[in-house]
Amino acid sequence: MAKAIPLGGRLCQGTFQRNDFTYGVALFQHGYFDQAAESFQQVVATRPDDPEAYYNLGTLSLRQNDFQKARQYLQQTLKLRPDYPEAWNNLGMMAAQEGHPEEAVQNFQKSLQLRPAYAIALLNLGNVYRRQGANDKALECLNRASQLQPDDPEIKYSLGMFYAQQNQAERAAEYLHKALELRPDYPEARNNLGVLYVRDKVYAQAEREFKTCIQVDPDFDQSYLNLARLYAMQNDKEKARAVLAELERKQPANQNARKAMEMLESLP
Repeated sequence: MAKAIPLGGRLCQGTFQRNDFTYGVALFQHGYFDQAAESFQQVVATRPDDPEAYYNLGTLSLRQNDFQKARQYLQQTLKLRPDYPEAWNNLGMMAAQEGHPEEAVQNFQKSLQLRPAYAIALLNLGNVYRRQGANDKALECLNRASQLQPDDPEIKYSLGMFYAQQNQAERAAEYLHKALELRPDYPEARNNLGVLYVRDKVYAQAEREFKTCIQVDPDFDQSYLNLARLYAMQNDKEKARAVLAELERKQPANQNARKAMEMLESLP
């Protein structure tokens, strides 16, 4: 008490009470997911009709890849508050990851009906359309998202991947560069930019991108694999072997690294 209130005088109030919801949000923001879940569970126990607590529990479960719990909490959220666009969006994200694109599209569309200018839902819907090959719909959603949030690296990256799928390498590279300007430590963007350089046979630049990606995110295995493939294409087995050996050292259980090493050793 003396440290909490180091001023003179008398504190005239009852006992201190903790706001479990605010406490849970703070824990969530700082990465203490289990402790945050306990706080939100206490909110639910005292206020079982609070949709925000259920939503946060659902989001926590989604972060922990517990889709069953996440779905239960998010469905309870929508039972209490059907007009909750974030909850519909998160249900759509789970459906997309589980390989149910039609369900994902319906959930994202419901989210956008409630909030037409919801850039995250537009981005997610655009990516589902992109994977389905619905190119016009995908581009419309991604461009709308970009107009709403012009400085979002995720949206620039998705536009880059859209144009890469259309074999428009120049435009794809343009958007991947924009994503990296906004987020220099974006491993997927840098790795795929390297892949574009490989397609265009600009091998020196591809090598630089893969190496930079490894530096900024040493745990991102795709850059090691692609750099090794690049060296193998150039008939430099020693460099390829060294890259794969480094990946195996960092990630001993990485099956892709092991398979790549086996394929490399089988080459003449």
